[in-house]
Amino acid sequence: MDGNKEKDNGEGSSQRTANGAMPSDSLAPGSIPTNPTSSLDYALVNQNWATIQPRVQSPPMNIRRRCMEAFFQYFYDAHPFLPPRQQLLEAFKIGPPRDHLETAMIYIGSRYVRGASPSTYSLDLDCFILQQDLPRDVSTVQAMLLFAIGLDGNNERKKAVEVLIKAQRFALELGMNQREFAIMNGRGSLVCEESIRRTWWELYVVSVMVAAFHGKRVCQLSGAVSTTPLPCEERDFVNGVIPEPHTMEEFDDDSFLDEEIEWSSYAYRIAAARNLERILATDNIVFPEDPRAYNLDALLVNWNLHLPPSKVANFDQSGTFDEMMFQAHMITDLSSLLLHRRFTPLDAAAQQTIISCTAQGTVPAHCSGYDDIHSSKATQAASNISKLVGLPTPLIHHTHFFICALTHSSISHLSLWSHLPLMAGDDNLKEEIRMNAGALRAMRVVWPSAQTAFSQVTVAAQRVFEMRKDAVGEVFWRDLIGDGSADAEGDLDLSGLTGNTIVADVNNTEKRPEKQRQKEKVTSKKDKYQNSLGAKKFRLNRP
Repeated sequence: MDGNKEKDNGEGSSQRTANGAMPSDSLAPGSIPTNPTSSLDYALVNQNWATIQPRVQSPPMNIRRRCMEAFFQYFYDAHPFLPPRQQLLEAFKIGPPRDHLETAMIYIGSRYVRGASPSTYSLDLDCFILQQDLPRDVSTVQAMLLFAIGLDGNNERKKAVEVLIKAQRFALELGMNQREFAIMNGRGSLVCEESIRRTWWELYVVSVMVAAFHGKRVCQLSGAVSTTPLPCEERDFVNGVIPEPHTMEEFDDDSFLDEEIEWSSYAYRIAAARNLERILATDNIVFPEDPRAYNLDALLVNWNLHLPPSKVANFDQSGTFDEMMFQAHMITDLSSLLLHRRFTPLDAAAQQTIISCTAQGTVPAHCSGYDDIHSSKATQAASNISKLVGLPTPLIHHTHFFICALTHSSISHLSLWSHLPLMAGDDNLKEEIRMNAGALRAMRVVWPSAQTAFSQVTVAAQRVFEMRKDAVGEVFWRDLIGDGSADAEGDLDLSGLTGNTIVADVNNTEKRPEKQRQKEKVTSKKDKYQNSLGAKKFRLNRP
């Protein structure tokens, strides 16, 4: 976005390393690059709910300001539903009190600022939400939505779901799903009206993603009929030039209309989330040949086929990174992975270890029915998610939901790795696992949920690696002693390898007494061979 990019090219760019990431001592939350001579042109309003807050010392004003700056610098582009920075700060000065919304923004920003305490602002928001007479306007929904996102990234998932559900119900009570709501509550400002529409759609997209990771019950907007128009392009929103909005019905019928409409990246992101919602609603598909599986796959294929050339890449026409299209591609690849993984054998170690972003039922305990096409598509979707890591933009600028997409991708990578024939090349697959883990390692600087996911992926990967190493050693030993149980090529199928103990019958010397002497001779060779394979543990975070 133009306003943020100017600052990003100024003081922000000078703080980055050669690969575009922030220095390690800047986050962790770390300090954000700020200009000591600059000042913010907004005033913090008095807190209306002070009577129910515990008596705690308020954070220093400079910390709050830096948190607000961090919100716009690092987080805003990933969830751009509030008005652009300047308009929002002006509204804080002249509009009705919105201290709850400001606190929610500072709570998010505190993740990126060294010395800030997110728990302080979290406590303030807890007290606000407990009020019986919440302000009945869109700012309450916006504050709860931001709070839920922050809680989820902080590993407080149960609480995040509760706040998100409350935000959904409150939005429906206000009538935010109706076209007229934005017009009636926009105070004559096109930017304000657009922000209200974006708030509704952001609530929907976030609810679907949380449902994918934490359970279907989270999204309670599915049955609601929405006539709210779709958001415009980010550049139009920032510049305040809001075009006539279009509806979801027009988006669906776009291929059959004479009028050529240029849909925004945000609109494609919403369409991707809607496809994901449909896939989540059909988790009772049992067999690969079920027509519903084909129809759902057709939705995903059509989404990709009908993207205009300007939306295929994750950069807009000016070369600016398009976070909305990044998320749209991420959601679509995740949808494909969740759809086709039902018919792909999973690795027990990965499935049982990587649980931070998997709701009960999201990762099936057993393969419903193996199918080569579904397996291939699941593998491709997992690779596509990994490829998003390599895009030239700092990982901490992405939505924290990318963390969960990476964990699901890692489960598929590890499952494929555990089922590969022993002597099959696995270098590329191991690099994808390392890339996923490296991205989680980078994002854990800001989001505790990334640390949890990183630890789980690391443990699962090391288990698969150790079991493959042991199995390769057995094949080598059997080949040396002339045991015909392994084929000449040494291609042993590892299906179910990590879920079961590999029992070799090579110790049954009663059946093979003539080979006992050979066994003693080759034992040292076997040990040397295994040591050469696993002198060091499989490293996910190579220096």
